[in-house]
Amino acid sequence: MIAVKKEGVVLRKTHHAFENEGVLNPAVFREGDIIHLFYRAVHKGNYSSIGYCKLDGPLTVTQRWDKPILSPGFKYEAHGMEDPRIVKIDDVYYLTYIAFDGHNALGALATSTDLKHFKKHGIIVPRIKYDDFDLYTKNKSDLNEKIPAL
Repeated sequence: MIAVKKEGVVLRKTHHAFENEGVLNPAVFREGDIIHLFYRAVHKGNYSSIGYCKLDGPLTVTQRWDKPILSPGFKYEAHGMEDPRIVKIDDVYYLTYIAFDGHNALGALATSTDLKHFKKHGIIVPRIKYDDFDLYTKNKSDLNEKIPAL
């Protein structure tokens, strides 16, 4: 059984323009006692980028960037980059996030070998319009023979 201890708020929004409306929904990667936190940084108009900070242990912030580690740079993420998640496989970190263009929220991927410099790889999920997805799920029909109905 795992015991969970609530410690309270680790990060709050700052005066920096990229996160002056809020910080939330982080991805966490732990290496020894060092914790890397990649979080949704929200600025005016509800536009998001991905912020970064490093913690020593679960509560002590030792480094916090004053600019986003990842910012929108493509049309498909023009309204934001949200909900980061990160894993390490061999020597590569894979950071997925939701790219929001103002209408569609699609899964995207960026990779890094040092957690400082990331290469974006673009959208990694099928581009299905919401109305089509809604229709598929309501009909409970197969999207194709490899994907069973929900």
